Amino acid sequence: MNEPEARSANLLGAMSLLVAGAVRDAVTEAVGAGGALGEALIAIKDQPGRTADWLAGVLHISQPGTAHLVRRLTEQGWITRDSEGRRRPLRLTPEGERRAADALAARQAVLTRLVGRLSGEQRAQLAAVAEAVLGPEARSEQTLAELCRLCDRSVCRECPVHAGLLRACGG
Repeated sequence: MNEPEARSANLLGAMSLLVAGAVRDAVTEAVGAGGALGEALIAIKDQPGRTADWLAGVLHISQPGTAHLVRRLTEQGWITRDSEGRRRPLRLTPEGERRAADALAARQAVLTRLVGRLSGEQRAQLAAVAEAVLGPEARSEQTLAELCRLCDRSVCRECPVHAGLLRACGG
């Protein structure tokens, strides 16, 4: 790897840490609780009716960690678990919907502030770079859920991750 490539990769890594930390802090503050609670709320809002096993895969947490997370979400009154035998779908309560919306709004505010540092041309370049990096990563519905677990789908109508999944599946 030559010096400009190495520098670009290094800057991408630093920028990723900046964005991830700022989003994590904003979501934690909006939800009023740390850990994976905010991510879980947004993931369940995006795909209601999925199971705890699905959530564990999306958030990359262990089964015991997922059980604890689901218990905390339930105790907060943010989710319900339908009774359908072993498959117990997770759904947000009205309060959970509000918390998820608050988390998404906080996330959007942080990202808008960061992107606001860029010119219009730079924002277009950033979108093109993000699409080029994200699209090829989508190889399964699981990967799509993992990459977009904090996305506000209403903002990203032409999702490059979903488009990449469709290309990977021959669709």
